[in-house]
Amino acid sequence: MYNKIIAVALILVLVVGGLLAQKNADLNWFGYIRSAYTYSIVDEGDNNSEFNVLLTTLGLMANINDYSQVFMFAYFDGSALTGASEGSGGLMTNSSKFAAILDAEMRFKPVKGLQLTMGQFVTPFATEHLQSASKIDFVNRGYVVQNSPAYRDVGAYLKYSHNMFTVYGGLVNGSGMNQRDANNHKNIIARAEIKPIDGLFISGATSIGKDNNPIDDDALDRNFYAFNLSYKISNFFATTEASIQDYDGDNTTAMFAHAFYDFPVDCDIVKTVTPAFRYDFIDPPGDDDKTDRMTFGLTLNFDENKWLSHFRVNYEMITSESSFDPPDNLIAEFQMRFD
Repeated sequence: MYNKIIAVALILVLVVGGLLAQKNADLNWFGYIRSAYTYSIVDEGDNNSEFNVLLTTLGLMANINDYSQVFMFAYFDGSALTGASEGSGGLMTNSSKFAAILDAEMRFKPVKGLQLTMGQFVTPFATEHLQSASKIDFVNRGYVVQNSPAYRDVGAYLKYSHNMFTVYGGLVNGSGMNQRDANNHKNIIARAEIKPIDGLFISGATSIGKDNNPIDDDALDRNFYAFNLSYKISNFFATTEASIQDYDGDNTTAMFAHAFYDFPVDCDIVKTVTPAFRYDFIDPPGDDDKTDRMTFGLTLNFDENKWLSHFRVNYEMITSESSFDPPDNLIAEFQMRFD
């Protein structure tokens, strides 16, 4: 009952706030639903399956004037958000569902190319961090996102873009979304992007800070580093990204590489067909803990804008050096988005 009250309250805040803001702002509503069927295949024991609503979202962008912008984004009944949404064995879901404000940003643009963002936002770290969950190429994100600072955080950062360069720099609590931060340590975030030629994208990022120990003297150093290289030519796209976490001298590494090709289809319903392949791994400290995953994907896109309506099938082959033997996953996902 409590979660339902929160969900209704969040909807009312967005809708009523949007109606009141229409007098003085240019509004753009958006949202999406992702629903999936997962069949998990285990070597020993019974296979299992589940229908699940992965994500249900609603957001708005309000352009107040040439310099000021408000961005709000909420999840409703988002079971896939519990437990960090993904584990080394693939998609993790359970019956604990809730609603939450994920993004609550104020954006100020005093001069061309410069933007100040303050509030709660997606941490500008790994490139896959900055991709909407409705605009990723597989059902599950790569392991790099797991080996990164908090996906969303509270703080402020500056972003400056000029020609082929974009740089970010700022401070965040480091404790994640919708969390209080009672210590004296704030995390530094920095990111740089360059597009030297048409189709080529290179980025690097870092997060320097402490863990979330509320006792300042006991807080340990926890730093992250990431690098991305991507290339797109015509309908072909390939990308790779790696991240390193240095937690008080113990390192965790993660990496993915994936590629896809959009094949146009002369059909009223299906506009493009997209086969895709990804290899990724995560390797925590210690011996015999590495997890590898190969993901084979096929997506049928029902709109010229392929993110608006599609059906996707992924097969994840997962192996682990640890004693835990994760299942392989066959996932069928339907997504629809409106802008």
